[in-house]
Amino acid sequence: MDYPWFSLVSGVDVEQGDIFENCPVFFPPDDLAEIPLVEAVFAWKEQDVIVLSQTCDMVQGREKITEALLVPIWKRSELTEGFLSTTKGMEEARRGNLPGFHVLASCDLPSREREVCIVDFRRVYSLPLTFLRRRSSVTPDRLRLMYVELEYLFRMAKIRARTMLAKASASGNEN
Repeated sequence: MDYPWFSLVSGVDVEQGDIFENCPVFFPPDDLAEIPLVEAVFAWKEQDVIVLSQTCDMVQGREKITEALLVPIWKRSELTEGFLSTTKGMEEARRGNLPGFHVLASCDLPSREREVCIVDFRRVYSLPLTFLRRRSSVTPDRLRLMYVELEYLFRMAKIRARTMLAKASASGNEN
C-alpha cells in the first residue's frame, strides 16, 4: 500500500498544507508607486495554492494572524518550458537540489486524483484568513497534505527563506 500523502477535508478550519484550487491571487500594477492608490487597478488570476502559515496561528477564535501565507502549485503538465519541464529538472527538484521548488506526489484519492505537482517558493501570496474560511465553507472538500509530507514541505520553505536572506545580506539588500 502506498503512503497516503493527502487527506480530504471539509469545513472552515484552515490548516498548514491545505490546498486551495483555482484560488484568486492578486498582482499590483508595476506603476503603483507613481500613481494615486484610488487609480490602481490590480490584476488577478486563479491559481492552485498551498497554505504555509502555521496551523496554530489560524485557530478560529485565537488567531495570531489575519492573512495566510500561500505559495503557488503547478501541475506537472503545466510546465512546458524551462528546466522543470525536463526529466532532469523534475528529478533535481524531487531530490531537493532546487531550493526554490518542492515536488508533491500525485494524489489518487477517489474523485480527487491529481498529477505530480511542483510547489513554487519563489512567489508568495497572502489572502485574508476570513476569505479562505468563507471559500472553505462553500467548497465541498479540499486536499490537505498529511503530516510527513507537510513537515518536509515546511523544512524546504525554511531552507528557501534562509537562502534568500543570505543572498540579500551578501548583496547589501536586506529589505
